Amino acid sequence: MRKRITALILSVCVAGLLACMAKSEAYAEREPAENSFDGDVYLLRKDRDNYVMQVTVENMGQDFYGTVQVVFQASRGNGNCAYNTEITLPAQGKKEFSLTVPGRAVDSIKAECVLNFLDSSGNLVQSIPLKDLLHQMSGVSVGILADDYSALTYIDAGGGSLYIRGDTYPFYLMQLNRDNLRTYLDGLHFLVIDQFNVSALEEEDIRAIQQWVQDGGWLLVGTGAYAEQTLSGFDEDFLDIQVAGILEPAEENVFSENQNIYGWYSQYSNYGDEDAVDFSQMTFAQLDYQSGGFSESRDHPAIYRPIGEGAAAVYFCSLGDEQMQKLHGYTVEDMYEELMRQSSSWRSLQSSTSMEYAGQRVLAFIGNSDTDVDLSLLKLLIGIYVVLAGPVLYLILRKCKKSEWYWVGVPTLGLAFILGVFLLGQGVRVNEARVYSVTVQKADEERIDTYFLAYHSGIKPWKVRMREGYEIAGPGWHGYEGKYFSNSNDYFYMVQYDSEGLAVGEKPQENFESGFFYAGGHMESRGAITGANIKEIKGGIDGTVTNGTDCDLAYMAVWQGEDVMVIENVKAGETVNLQQAERDGRCVYQSRAIEDVGDLLLYSSAISLYSRSNREAYPVDEMAALLIGLGVAKEKAPDTDCAVIAGLIRDCDRVTVGKCNETSYGCLYGYAETEV
Repeated sequence: MRKRITALILSVCVAGLLACMAKSEAYAEREPAENSFDGDVYLLRKDRDNYVMQVTVENMGQDFYGTVQVVFQASRGNGNCAYNTEITLPAQGKKEFSLTVPGRAVDSIKAECVLNFLDSSGNLVQSIPLKDLLHQMSGVSVGILADDYSALTYIDAGGGSLYIRGDTYPFYLMQLNRDNLRTYLDGLHFLVIDQFNVSALEEEDIRAIQQWVQDGGWLLVGTGAYAEQTLSGFDEDFLDIQVAGILEPAEENVFSENQNIYGWYSQYSNYGDEDAVDFSQMTFAQLDYQSGGFSESRDHPAIYRPIGEGAAAVYFCSLGDEQMQKLHGYTVEDMYEELMRQSSSWRSLQSSTSMEYAGQRVLAFIGNSDTDVDLSLLKLLIGIYVVLAGPVLYLILRKCKKSEWYWVGVPTLGLAFILGVFLLGQGVRVNEARVYSVTVQKADEERIDTYFLAYHSGIKPWKVRMREGYEIAGPGWHGYEGKYFSNSNDYFYMVQYDSEGLAVGEKPQENFESGFFYAGGHMESRGAITGANIKEIKGGIDGTVTNGTDCDLAYMAVWQGEDVMVIENVKAGETVNLQQAERDGRCVYQSRAIEDVGDLLLYSSAISLYSRSNREAYPVDEMAALLIGLGVAKEKAPDTDCAVIAGLIRDCDRVTVGKCNETSYGCLYGYAETEV
């Protein structure tokens, strides 16, 4: 009998082992090979402050179901950000999909990323590094649209570089033509057009160039003998320039007269170098630009004009002229730098905004104000234990004539109370993600921008699901955490797109590590916030503000010049006279020394970062949320002279759904013209 039982057990074990082996073999057959995938990521277009990327993936192996992950190199220490997209890719299949990525999530200069393929269990199958994401070889990209490309290769400044965002980047030249212009245009920093008939381009191509400059691009145009052909294709409201004539090479012309080592165009003289540029041997165009809003350079034979967020430079000569090819590298670098200095996009590249410096700190302040833990129940439980383990237990055992059990009862009761303390203590632990959010919206528009801080108690990767309406997400305001990664596969932030929508999270390296996130989407218009007769007066701001929204505002702030006023409790539909509100005691904060957003967010007494003196006047975390909205509105103001008005909504709709502990605020804002 024993032998039969033993044989039966062995048979079952062998059968189980064979089944496991078969299962392992079947799984191995479905597992993709290491190099069975190919893919690429490139920029489609820039949309406001966001980049729209196209991801192309191809499967040369077996059927694949898993995740395509794009890890972008972070800007300024934010921490790399991974974008995960669930995908089913059949054998020999190819798919394309787009990603909209906030500018904070990707370094727009280096533009490096890694394309990963993860199986259904999240294991890395294959990784493809992509260092030419914006088709610019980790440098400053210069597209050249010219009939003679070879004559313009000198504009790489002989291996020179530009200083952008705290680092230097070399020039990378790209030869363009009619066929590839629109494909590569959005990935360029500079576009050079020289000796090229612009009017021969398709209308869509010309409009794309003009829009690219409007969005922050930098355009250099060479003319000389080719002035008419090069300039004729652009709209007059873009480049309003007339060609009055052509100056042929001569011993003296207006440009050679101004060419000396002590004044204009001194860089072209190369300080007396025999091989210097000789303007008398060059062809120049006579350009009429007086009505076009151009200004003339004193350092280069060119005129400049800011256009939108970008700028254009038009040279009186051909950039491919033999004399121009003699330029030293530092002169070429200065050509680029002088053009960039004409644009607002240059200022945004060179320095962070006040909100970038202050926003994260103030957002963290909201979370820091909610750190008190209620230990009253735990104190009560400990008190009960002391009483029970002492006289009560002793008297009960003595009455039962079981005093000898006291030494067993005390530790037993102690274990019971330890279990009770543990179970009760779960209420003060962070068992789910904690989120503090501020959603900012121009009241009469449908676009929303949400900035939030989130953390979890553990060190395992976690995520929270965004509610419907959010379309993009990524790192928020940068700080000084120093989240740098030597391994480009590694990341701190993660954004996931799947069948349920958008989710965001992080991969922390320590307990309670906070992440600062940004998410953007759409919400219905809430009405309008407006003002009338706003003006600075002695002692503050005068005028009226109207809450034309459907929301009661806990506070409404008005910022005009260096004056800021905060009025409390402004009902939906209410119009408030600012001076009357001050007389009625509704003004809870006022200052006449606020020069920029940084002053308002860090050094005013409104949120008391360094003092507790005002905490009895109003909840400081609410004031911090209001100032975030006011600061965002100030930086997006269409006119530096307009008044900025922002209001705070308490207990705003959550930005997350599902299991998550969230404190949410909303800020609605608008603008008003001011009186002198």
